[in-house]
Amino acid sequence: MRKILFVFVFLLFSQSLFSQDVYVKFQHSNAIIIGKKVDISFEAFKRNEIIVFVKKNKNIGYSSKISKKRLDKICNAILRIKNDTISVKNNLMDGSFTTITLNDDFGNKKKYYASGLNSKSQRSAFQKDFWYATKLIVMAAGLKMEDLIDYR
Repeated sequence: MRKILFVFVFLLFSQSLFSQDVYVKFQHSNAIIIGKKVDISFEAFKRNEIIVFVKKNKNIGYSSKISKKRLDKICNAILRIKNDTISVKNNLMDGSFTTITLNDDFGNKKKYYASGLNSKSQRSAFQKDFWYATKLIVMAAGLKMEDLIDYR
């Protein structure tokens, strides 16, 4: 009986120790405009529910829930980003800066960066994948693209 209990506890412990949950973190800010930023994170809550934590500017944040299927769509969009650093060529000095961090099931972490993201980015061959992932993240957080600093 003790052996069975030991095996059960060991398996339960090892599963929680070695299983990593997918999470996504999104940050958008501008170095010139102090206190204006958007932070969004997606973390597993239950098997098929994800909690979205949102903090905009200096305001107190809020949270909501989305489905695992919706997070999977966001993760797939992030994985389609070809370059890990994207810059708008005709960007003004000190424009906005956006970071997307993806942590997968195996504990691998990948970061993507973009500066000067704007509405024209959706038509740019180099920026459209980052723009699309950003749009999915922002919409899942209950925000609009216009809520991002310098987005025109």
